[in-house]
Amino acid sequence: MAETIRLTVNGEACTATVPARTQLAEVLRDHLDLTGTHLACEQGVCGACTVMVNGRPVRSCITYAHSCDGAVIETIEGHRGDPVMDRLRDAFSRHHALQCGFCTPGMLATARDIVARFDAPDDATIRHELSGNLCRCTGYVGIVNAIRDVIDQRAADAGGAARPAPAEPVGRPAFTPFEPVAPDPAPACAAAATSGPRVTEEDGATVVRRDFALAHPPEAVWALFSDPRRVAPCIPGATLDSIDGDRFEGAVEIRFGPIRARFGGQGSFLNDDSRREGAITGRGDDKLGKSRVQGDLRYAIEPGTDAGTSRARIELRFEIEGMLAQFNRPELVAGFVDYILGQFAANCDAVLAGGDAAPSRGVSALAMLWAVLKAWTRRR
Repeated sequence: MAETIRLTVNGEACTATVPARTQLAEVLRDHLDLTGTHLACEQGVCGACTVMVNGRPVRSCITYAHSCDGAVIETIEGHRGDPVMDRLRDAFSRHHALQCGFCTPGMLATARDIVARFDAPDDATIRHELSGNLCRCTGYVGIVNAIRDVIDQRAADAGGAARPAPAEPVGRPAFTPFEPVAPDPAPACAAAATSGPRVTEEDGATVVRRDFALAHPPEAVWALFSDPRRVAPCIPGATLDSIDGDRFEGAVEIRFGPIRARFGGQGSFLNDDSRREGAITGRGDDKLGKSRVQGDLRYAIEPGTDAGTSRARIELRFEIEGMLAQFNRPELVAGFVDYILGQFAANCDAVLAGGDAAPSRGVSALAMLWAVLKAWTRRR
């Protein structure tokens, strides 16, 4: 169930309405557009997502947003005008402490915390404090030298005295207030019209709504959609093992580069021929990856804009648990669904034209990346 949380982010009050298990990083990136907070491992290992919460560095990828209700948060965007961070940025540049830059926002957050908490740390202490932030480019030498440089500058400014710098930034400029984030409305499947996958969170489930056109009359498209044995081969990775009345058993295999999951399970279907609407409910387990998914697919076939064409409207509502749940992010879900539906529509078109569906293959990593980028662009 979605609830509203209140945060002070980079000096400004803001709100977000999100499900209970939403990551803090997701709120910062997807709701507040603070994309300087980077996501990589999403397991709290790499440190790329490090932000300051109530003055302490925190892994935002494994921190629930609801646990931060009322907290004061600083991201990399919020340090503009902070003299300590300005020196760190300059030192990182001079000492070649960044190359690709992906780890740099989290690395700078940790570096500032080191400078603020320690009077005169040696290199071993600096390296120990940086051990939670991984960098695959620099070898850390430039990073340690940059932090050492800033500490030495502080000591020189104070004539050798310990820690003249305040723990919190001073002279912070005014920021443009964030607009409160309101949850998206949830229209019914048959009435939803979208230009691309629309992903929302409703009652703990991920919901995707999509529509696409087919160059075939509605009666032909419905005859395909309402026949599980004909439509199953059109679904990439799906196999139908048996049908008994309105119940079925089968599996769906998902392959994306080295990632492979095969969800085997059962479900039921219900079709309304008079309205050309139907629904499929199912659940399955991936024994190897120890993930579970349950979902509900609703579909409706309507006349298209031109004679002899159709429009299929689809609503997919699902919940996923286990290892694959970490990939259940709006951009990935939207891009993945867009890619899969593109293959599904092409297969349906081929079958309706008298041919066969294309053999199921693993998802192309490059094609998937392109689909994710297009989904992200549409959201902006």
